[in-house]
Amino acid sequence: MSSSFSQFAIQAIHLGKKFPSSEKPAVHDLNFEILAGESVAFLGPNGAGKSTTIKMLCGILTPDQGQALISGQAAGSPQANISLGLVFGARSQLYFHMTVIQCLKLQAEVYFVPSNDQLNRIHLLAEIFGAKALLHKRVRELSLGERMRCEIIASLIHKPKVILLDEPTIGLDIIAKRRLRESLKEWQKNENTTMLLTSHDLTDVEALCDRCILINQGQKAYDGRLQEAKGDLAGIRRVKLLLGEVTQLKASPLTGLTELSAESELEKYFEFDLNKISLTHVMDYFSETYGPYLQDIQIQGVRLEEVIQRHYGH
Repeated sequence: MSSSFSQFAIQAIHLGKKFPSSEKPAVHDLNFEILAGESVAFLGPNGAGKSTTIKMLCGILTPDQGQALISGQAAGSPQANISLGLVFGARSQLYFHMTVIQCLKLQAEVYFVPSNDQLNRIHLLAEIFGAKALLHKRVRELSLGERMRCEIIASLIHKPKVILLDEPTIGLDIIAKRRLRESLKEWQKNENTTMLLTSHDLTDVEALCDRCILINQGQKAYDGRLQEAKGDLAGIRRVKLLLGEVTQLKASPLTGLTELSAESELEKYFEFDLNKISLTHVMDYFSETYGPYLQDIQIQGVRLEEVIQRHYGH
């Protein structure tokens, strides 16, 4: 089996799971394949089947139908487990009464990391994730952001080919999230690790993943590039103008540029589609119309949250 699927790091093949307490299956005939080195977001609303799928991929749950494969091996098998790293944001694999380095050494032993290589790996990962000063602290003394960095180090200590990340930045502040994302991206790039991410923080998704799989009611709703998921929303741009005290203004409408409502006369909001009007044309209009009063300008694309809401019809 492994030789047939060696090109894929993760596979769900006609995957299905139904719980006795539910009339409908949590996951039904789910199929997707992820190549080695890909970073993929696995997204969906609560109850869509994300957690059930992740648990089948890591062997916690046994499918009722189909197969879950990691590096061509059955999920939950010793061969699959040695290729897999797990990070569950709401659960800890560290022992609170032990120091971080004691926990990491224990994790290295579990995964048969050679004794003469354990400290080298620990210090390398601690350097990448900015955790060198934490190694001799007890886990219970760590902040949430510090603990999550150490959780990820523990999941990477055996250099897994595949890492499953379930809400890895949950509860972290903006600075801690950014640092964690940057470190994960560096590791993933250098080690060619395959990453499957579930997160309600879509900033994580945009920072770490190029592809997304949307799941709804246990079935695949979309599988493709993040940018392509935007469809006809890809060209939409929202503009916010901050103005100084306006004394005299002659603003004639510009075809293709829609003014949105604003709460203050010193703010202006607009929307336009790059497929219908050029950015240069819009900027020229703003300069000619608001030039003497223009203090700042902010331009943003459509938020990924809006795109996903459109796919789910709410």
